[in-house]
Amino acid sequence: MLNKMSKTRSGGKKILAVISICLFTSCYVFCKTPDFDALTTYLEKNYVKSLAKDMGAVIAGNMFHSGINLGFPGVDVGIGMSAVTKPSKGDKILRDSLGSIGNSDDVMYGLPFIYASIGLPARFDIMVRGYPETENIELFGAGLKHCIVSKELGVVELGLSTMYSYNSLKYTNFKSDVHTVSGIFSVKVPVVEPYVGVAFDSTSLETDLSSAALALISKTNIDVSESQTRFVGGLNISPFPFTYINVAGTYSVTYVGVDLGLGFKF
Repeated sequence: MLNKMSKTRSGGKKILAVISICLFTSCYVFCKTPDFDALTTYLEKNYVKSLAKDMGAVIAGNMFHSGINLGFPGVDVGIGMSAVTKPSKGDKILRDSLGSIGNSDDVMYGLPFIYASIGLPARFDIMVRGYPETENIELFGAGLKHCIVSKELGVVELGLSTMYSYNSLKYTNFKSDVHTVSGIFSVKVPVVEPYVGVAFDSTSLETDLSSAALALISKTNIDVSESQTRFVGGLNISPFPFTYINVAGTYSVTYVGVDLGLGFKF
């Protein structure tokens, strides 16, 4: 009997590993990294504002996946990704950077990250995330979540939280900051935890082209701000203790996206 249970657990772990690899491999395959070369071609305020909105969607995405606090001194660590199915129609900079000038390529784009959250007293959680500099992209984020309603009904646990987060991305020719206020509600039962959330993003983007590059096109750097609301619906799946996969869909007026994550809670 013990041998049979061991084999079952071993098989389950292999299944979890395969599912996780498939999720993240598929996202990396279908998410293309832009080079933003088109920024010099379309250095105009309306195009830069569209870029700010589209970049804000992935810079601030997947910042939460539960309305329940970790509890003191809980820990949640893992990897994740926020992706959008395609750039908005008005975003010529991102469209052409993903494809080629004059031959726009509508492909999924996204950002991966590594994260860690720690439970604090009074039902607060603090989170930091980022990713090693890759292809001249620097990514950093931090957030503070407070669970305002927490209730247990037998095996069911309810949580309603608010969250403030800050995320930033730096590239060779621009930088962007996103301030977000979110509300999250989740219902946790054994194995699964569905959650919904709404996030209000305020994104600023400032171009940082060199003087030489600006002189060639007779233009100046541009600083813009954009705001938008995201709606999120997702599911945490925990087939084994301390381990979970989260999958979510995101929706805004200008885009549809997906959040993926694999984490460990202690």
